[in-house]
Amino acid sequence: MLFGPKGTEELVAKCSICGHIEASFRLPGTTEKFCWGCSADFATIIVLTDAVDSVTLAGISTDDLQSELCDISRRMLD
Repeated sequence: MLFGPKGTEELVAKCSICGHIEASFRLPGTTEKFCWGCSADFATIIVLTDAVDSVTLAGISTDDLQSELCDISRRMLD
């Protein structure tokens, strides 16, 4: 663990998605740790999934949202 002024501590750990060892973050509701890039992608996936669910319930096409979700997922798998 790196120490700085109180409240600025960062945990250096292995990212649960990409495996890089760097500053890691936990997103609310998860136990995994993610690097900066993967945490942003994972948070985007959560938001897009909720949006797809809402739009589906409203009876609107979800093609654009699902396409974006697939693009992000594919990039994370690479």
